[in-house]
Amino acid sequence: MRARRTLTVLAVLPLALAGCSAADEKPATRRTAVRKPRPYTGPMTKDAWSALGGGHSRIEMRQVERHGDRSVLRFYLTNPGTEPEHYSFGTTIAGSAYGNLHFMLVDPVGHKAYTPLYDGNGEGKTVGSDLFIMSAHPGARYETILEFPALPASLDRMTVVTPTTAGEFTGVPVVDGQGPVKPVAPVADLFDKPKPGSVVAWPVRGLDAPAKGGTYDLYGITEGEVKSTTSSATEEKVGLRTDVLFAFDKATLSAQAKAILDEVAAETKAKADPSKPPILITGHTDGKGGHDYNTSLSQRRADAVLKELQARLGTAYQYRAEGKGETEPIAKEGGPDDAQARQKNRRVEISYQIRQRTAGTGTAASPGRQEDPGGAAGPPAPFRPDGPTVASRYASFGQGGDKRRIDVKPFYRDGAYLVAAFDIVNLGPDGGPSELENYSTSGGGAFGDFSVTDPSTRIVYRGVRLGKDGSAYVDPGLSAFRHDPGTDNRGFFYVPAPPPTVRTVTFNAGPFGQIPNVPVQ
Repeated sequence: MRARRTLTVLAVLPLALAGCSAADEKPATRRTAVRKPRPYTGPMTKDAWSALGGGHSRIEMRQVERHGDRSVLRFYLTNPGTEPEHYSFGTTIAGSAYGNLHFMLVDPVGHKAYTPLYDGNGEGKTVGSDLFIMSAHPGARYETILEFPALPASLDRMTVVTPTTAGEFTGVPVVDGQGPVKPVAPVADLFDKPKPGSVVAWPVRGLDAPAKGGTYDLYGITEGEVKSTTSSATEEKVGLRTDVLFAFDKATLSAQAKAILDEVAAETKAKADPSKPPILITGHTDGKGGHDYNTSLSQRRADAVLKELQARLGTAYQYRAEGKGETEPIAKEGGPDDAQARQKNRRVEISYQIRQRTAGTGTAASPGRQEDPGGAAGPPAPFRPDGPTVASRYASFGQGGDKRRIDVKPFYRDGAYLVAAFDIVNLGPDGGPSELENYSTSGGGAFGDFSVTDPSTRIVYRGVRLGKDGSAYVDPGLSAFRHDPGTDNRGFFYVPAPPPTVRTVTFNAGPFGQIPNVPVQ
């Protein structure tokens, strides 16, 4: 029987993609009719492999608990094999050595992510269960706890991203904790051999000691033919192509530009917080021309956009315009895609702080929950198994001709995001250079080359970033491979959700090519 794995470790090592081709194998696409999924009522359980030799496990997610200045993730871990197994997935000293191999809590409505608490004594260990010193015996359920920063009182469900091949667990309940933080089950001793079916707990460490954890905004990126948008829970930046706004080498707005600014002004009025000024308009040029000239041109263009926005939005807002010239490119010029890179760099950016709204000041995304700052999020997704494969494509990699097949599952919505889910099957002939696999030639996470397109508007939705700088190591959806030939490896990544009316999308799957008509559930 072919082993099946699912990819999601928050760590990235490069895999050479030179010579990869989606046409080296059969170009045929396999499709399966997709029905509306029935509500899932079973346990929140997935089989998983941990990267870096972490072992085969079965994870049963239970809940997230609030305990004063911190929160606690509680789940069960079972060894489904026949021999004792050691686990290493970021709740251990080994995991902390790979800093990015850790669990993550995601609030998909509030655009937030939370990373585990680490002790404050300089050892860098996660606070909670200590898996490093013990092995799990077959069939026993090991209660596992892990501490995180405190969560908002409005949250009632979250997504838990595991650094294993189980990937994401959506719809995990958030409840008020009862009593002190400790395991409910009896703590097993190093030399204990729990029987199959018994429930025990790992030893714990640092539960009451000072600890530090991370709270991050999640940033979504969309790119259209005229504008791009980068947004989080607190701020939004709209980038407008100056090739559309202005004639070459000019700072006078075109008639088309004024229609575009009508739309931008309406969005800004709906979202921008006038109590957190300013609305910042920043002009940028490409690298051609001298610095002084570029700075002057970008400033004049920013001033022109400011004038038009102010005419539409009035004096309730404060404004500031600045010209950066060629000093802050977003694409690398001088390469084979030089023309496209320069086009991206020629832009005017409008950025502002988002007005925070809560349930009661508008239509709540879900009763009792904080509303999405952008006003467009749906509710958190319930826990769900993957749907059937709807399409398959092939690609070859590197000089050795290693082959992969991607089996695409129906995508689904989780709050403000769309989750792209798929299996990548290792067809050999070799296992590959590493257990960690990277589908990104220019950064942005393990799936940086992957994206989703709305075929009706041609808007491209790119992978969600963790924090303003978008660390490539901890974005939701990074992945690890078990490289044994013949194994399935589940992958996923988050993108901003398209409008609710979008029922199918095109999956831009990097070396596997474009896959149209992927259903959105």
